This record gives sequence, C-alpha cells and structure tokens, in this order.
Amino acid sequence: MLSKASPGPTSMRSSSELERSPSPSHSASPSGSSGLPGPRSRWGRIRFLVPVVLLMMVGAVVAGVLLAAPRTPPALLGASATVDGGLARIQGVIPTETDGWTPPPPSAALADPAGDGAHRVRILLELTAMEEDGLSFDPSEYAVSALGDGTWKPVWFSPAPSAARQGQTIDAVLVFELPDRAIDLTLKLPGGPGLSLGEGHHRG
Repeated sequence: MLSKASPGPTSMRSSSELERSPSPSHSASPSGSSGLPGPRSRWGRIRFLVPVVLLMMVGAVVAGVLLAAPRTPPALLGASATVDGGLARIQGVIPTETDGWTPPPPSAALADPAGDGAHRVRILLELTAMEEDGLSFDPSEYAVSALGDGTWKPVWFSPAPSAARQGQTIDAVLVFELPDRAIDLTLKLPGGPGLSLGEGHHRG
C-alpha cells in the first residue's frame, strides 16, 4: 500500500511570499534612471548654448562693420567732385523764400507752398564734360540725401535731359523740397562721392 507523499519544504510557497516576490519584467535598474537626460542636464546645455550663440551674433556684426567699405565723404560746398564723364560743382544753394524765385514758365509742381517743417531750395549746378565721350545730364539720377534721415528727388529741374561734348558745360538748376533744419545734406551724383549743401540754406 502506497502512502501519499507530503509536499517538501521547497515545493510549496505561501501566498504572502508570492506577493512579495518582484516580477522580472518590472525590475528597476540599479541606478533607478531611464537613461534619458534629466531636466537639470537639459537646462545646463541650454545655458551653455545661449552665450555661445550671442557671441557668434556679435562677432558677425563686428565683422560686417569692419569689412564694409568706408563711406566717401562728399566734397565741400564750392569744391568740385567727379561725376560720370566729368566734374560737378555747386555754384549756389538758394532757398526760394529768400528771393521769391519762380520757374519760367510757372510750374504746377511749385504752385502749392512747401509742407510743414520744409522749404524749397534751388541748387545751381555746373557740370563740365572732361571725358572724350562727353557727359550726359539726367535729372532723375540726382537726389539729396541725409545720413539716416531720407532721400529727396527734385520737384523741378532745368534743362531737360541733355548731353555735353568734351570741354563743354551744362548749367543745371535743381529744386528740392528739404527739411528746414540743421542736418547734413548731400547732393548725390551719378558716379561720384556727392556734393555737400553746406549749412547756410536752412533756418532751423
């Protein structure tokens, strides 16, 4: 007659022991980390990159300023400056309110008074053809500019576009509506550094 074998000490485990046993699939790594950089690590990298980027931007700006071509100053009032085909010289800068000048014949562009804070200035320009091919005068190529303050085209001019042979001159008149205050103004020339208008034409 066979007797029923009793379970050995290693073949039976209590339910409490099974509950306390860790599951192999959910065991934590010894370091307790998932392997990804934490918030402190990411913030440290950002704090390092920000000054580097700013330093690169400042360096690019400084390099651009140093490598930019220097601005050629305009010729002083009364002096000559080069222009395509010859030389240009301002013979006068006359505000129209000082002598009541009006163009012959009257022009609709000058019928109304100048805007607030502005006045009209008549520039007497002498152009001398020095090159063998002569010199051409096109009023649309002339403008008055102020550094960082704007550019103005003539509201009236004489003569119409024309040309001069070598040794000849063109006496041109250009009328501009300009700010009536103390700012440096330059008559821009095609192919030249420009001519200063001086300081005697404004009242402000």
